[in-house]
Amino acid sequence: MGIASLFKQTALKLPDKVAIEFEDQRITFREIDLQANKVANALNEIGIAKGDRVAQFMPNSLELVYSLVGNFKNGSIIVPMNINFKEQEIHHILHDSGAKAVITDMERLPIVRNVQPKLPELKLVILIDGNAENAHNFNEITKKASDKEPNVTIKDEDYSIIFYTSGTTGKPKGAALNQTNVTSNIKALAQAWKWTEDDVFLLTLPLYHIHGIGVALCGSLYVGNFTILKKKFVAEEVLEMIQKRKATLFMGVPTMYFKLLEVEGIEKYDLSSMRLFVSGSAPLSRDLFYKLKKAFGHEILERAGMSESMMNFSNPYDGERIPGSVGPCLPGVKVRITDKNYNDVPINAEGEILIKGPNVFNGYWNKPAYNKQVFKDGWFVTGDVGKIDEKNYVYIIGRSKDVIISGGINIYPREIEDVIESMPQVKECAVVGVPDKEFGESVKAYVVLNPKSKLTEDEVIAYCKEKLASFKKPKFVDFLDALPKNTMGKIIKEELRKMHKGK
Repeated sequence: MGIASLFKQTALKLPDKVAIEFEDQRITFREIDLQANKVANALNEIGIAKGDRVAQFMPNSLELVYSLVGNFKNGSIIVPMNINFKEQEIHHILHDSGAKAVITDMERLPIVRNVQPKLPELKLVILIDGNAENAHNFNEITKKASDKEPNVTIKDEDYSIIFYTSGTTGKPKGAALNQTNVTSNIKALAQAWKWTEDDVFLLTLPLYHIHGIGVALCGSLYVGNFTILKKKFVAEEVLEMIQKRKATLFMGVPTMYFKLLEVEGIEKYDLSSMRLFVSGSAPLSRDLFYKLKKAFGHEILERAGMSESMMNFSNPYDGERIPGSVGPCLPGVKVRITDKNYNDVPINAEGEILIKGPNVFNGYWNKPAYNKQVFKDGWFVTGDVGKIDEKNYVYIIGRSKDVIISGGINIYPREIEDVIESMPQVKECAVVGVPDKEFGESVKAYVVLNPKSKLTEDEVIAYCKEKLASFKKPKFVDFLDALPKNTMGKIIKEELRKMHKGK
């Protein structure tokens, strides 16, 4: 069953229930369904057919929701783009995907106009909030369109959405997910997290990332919960809304949770309505896990996924949530930990993480040669290094490309980062390998301190030497005001390596 058909079932079951509240607007599941029909038919009328790529370059809005579901009904393939991207970044994605149309707003229109002459495939620009020459107005074209169900046959293997990888190293690649990749995963998440129509979901994630669109929005449209959609994340507002609206579900990235802890007088907020806080998109440190548990009275549920497969692992809703672990596999997902020759390694041994399941994509868009390298006998080679314990809990230690090889010995940054972040003065840190004439690479730590805290390089090194084998301790420690991160809170380690090169 396709994604649109899954959402249609919810609309038929709960037609008059309010699905989404955005700013001063409240829309029902029936209204979403009918508006999506209009979008699908309008797209067809202006020349966008099944298989065409349609880029979304707009902030959180109801138009984005209608566009999402309408594209699924039309059979066109959605290409979400980060709203903070500049010309070079959107040019790459629009060119690589061969997008025929882009749906955007007046604020971002100049960026689109500057790249459009270099993109012969980009025929159409659709604006959600204004009018411009050689551009369609989203509301005008949908208003005139029929609200009847479009006559498009969608198959399970048809592509639905192309998520471009975060591109923390090199140019982003398009992970093309088909209908089954998405539907199987949102069903697995609903089951694993006991996510139901009774939930009140506060959604502040940006809807251009797999976390915001694939997990949060698609999941909520499937289960039929009431979603309070915000344009952006504001820490104090989140706590106020949980208390005022009796929210039960919140999803965030570690950076968001750091900011929630920094809200003055956090203890005054009543969070008793909450049943689940979820964290993902970047590692949640053990230290942050325990700080949040103390502040919220909840153990944050950490899960892990990727653009290529939606979600793969999750700590259990009922059962032990282990800080530092991303939990067992989600229903339907299988995992292996292998050596460099793709032989399975023993329990608790570190190795390459390989996955298989209905959620796993078939390959990157327009990358046939590369796709042959990232699949081994039907298993996707994730590029992550990790291990599995006796309870089948998975631990992600880091990216294989981030492994530091010093004197022929593999050193995993996450292990050192956990130790440094256990120091009470430290807010967060990142560890990278830097060139070393004698050992090939040395360990360097970049550390962000808590307000009013002080530490020296020697103190950090001595603490690591006390907690770890001596060869793992940092040779260098630099203190920063903030770590370089992408918009989903993932640390850009390539920037840190460049900082060292610049010295």
